[in-house]
Amino acid sequence: MRGKDFLPIRPFYWLICAVIFRISGMLIMASADTEPEYFPGFFGEYSHDTFGYLEPIDNYLEKGNYLPHERMPGYGLIYGLLLTVLTKTHALNLLIILQSILGGIAVYAIARVAGFITKSQKVFILTFYIALFTTYTTWYDHFLLTESFSVSALVLMVYFYFRYQEIKNPSFIIIAGLFFAWAVFLRAVMLPLGILVVLLMIWEHKEELKNGFKLAFLFLLPFLIVDSLWVYSGYRRFKKFIPLQESFLGRSQSNVFFEPAFRFVQSWGGNYLWWDPGAEISYFGLGHNSLAYFDQKDIQFPSEIFTSAFNQDSLQQLQQDLLSLKFDSAHLSDLEFDLRANSIYARFDRYSQSIKSEAPTLYWFDSRIKLMRQFFFTTKVRNPYYGLSFPFRDRLIRIKSFTYAGTLILGYLSSLIILFFLRENASIILISGIVWYIFLIHPIILRVVENRYLLPSYPFISLSIILASTFVLKKLKFGKALSNSSHSSAQ
Repeated sequence: MRGKDFLPIRPFYWLICAVIFRISGMLIMASADTEPEYFPGFFGEYSHDTFGYLEPIDNYLEKGNYLPHERMPGYGLIYGLLLTVLTKTHALNLLIILQSILGGIAVYAIARVAGFITKSQKVFILTFYIALFTTYTTWYDHFLLTESFSVSALVLMVYFYFRYQEIKNPSFIIIAGLFFAWAVFLRAVMLPLGILVVLLMIWEHKEELKNGFKLAFLFLLPFLIVDSLWVYSGYRRFKKFIPLQESFLGRSQSNVFFEPAFRFVQSWGGNYLWWDPGAEISYFGLGHNSLAYFDQKDIQFPSEIFTSAFNQDSLQQLQQDLLSLKFDSAHLSDLEFDLRANSIYARFDRYSQSIKSEAPTLYWFDSRIKLMRQFFFTTKVRNPYYGLSFPFRDRLIRIKSFTYAGTLILGYLSSLIILFFLRENASIILISGIVWYIFLIHPIILRVVENRYLLPSYPFISLSIILASTFVLKKLKFGKALSNSSHSSAQ
């Protein structure tokens, strides 16, 4: 696993092919979309979250203020740099092209990581093609969201970490740290992965701890510098210490209308994704400042969630009070609004606490099982074939769904094989660690789930399958050779 640096045959061929393929795939997927309402001339796609990334940059360039101060600026920074030299439409179009280019580089990088570990051209090529044809990651290249850049940043962090392991150049640790810092500023939830990397560095250098701590410092240095500037700017404006961001809820969700209902639905494992048909939170008419999205009469709450504190009638009354408040809000004084809003908030909180105290199994265990199912299989799992029309489309959709489920099952099993049988190599542990961290942090710890949150771990899930399969095949081959040798000796 150490020694001579691994370099694939014709490296630039593979790199260029990956970039061209990702750009082509992005353009094909974007061609199925209608022109966005808010960004005329933009050929990609956006979501409600997009505005939280772009508007602060627009405000900063126009007025000098990064407001609203709800999202980390890792995505908006790239948009802002483009906006200084291009029109908004051209900046947005180039932004998704850059996502595709970096996605192609990440395909090559993850294949190089497989090559570093196995020293095998065949494994490099296999990993390359699997990463290249994974539509689950490619799909987000044409979206104005952090997903595409987050995957690329995480893959490139791991790539440069392994580059250091191969040729011991500390500059690669700093570059890995830069990509880690960017990953955090794209998605703050990535921060604890830095702790994992630091612990692995110290473990790998347990015989020379001074060098391990030095490398850990070099890795964290880019993040410490950038975050210090971010904290300073936040304190200067708000007189508060905000190390990352105040809430993981999106804009117009961190408010008295959404957050308490979110906590309540979260407490028993319900669906709080207001845009998802049948989501229980839409019963209360909550989402992006709208009153309702779907037929609320069709939403049924499971009987096991009811406690001595509330029942179906209680929830119906709460729904009516909340909708009434939203209708009346324009005519109420601040004091009247706050009194009615706080009453609603208190009831949501009381109902959540009653589930926690009266139904602890539901709160601590069953709810997380339900959230895991939503994490892996949200109703709107992105599938690039839905928007296209071609022969055998439905069959291809079924194949993709089967492949996705199989990849998850084999991937998590493979990451366990890595943890148990390859744990002497701390660098490989990083791959398995990313897989399990993304799984644990969303449905288990934060209980914040959406299928796209799984995306940053997906290349590492696939890589885990390849590495574990290589390990098992080598063991079987060695065992067969040993058996044949013993048989020959006996004769």
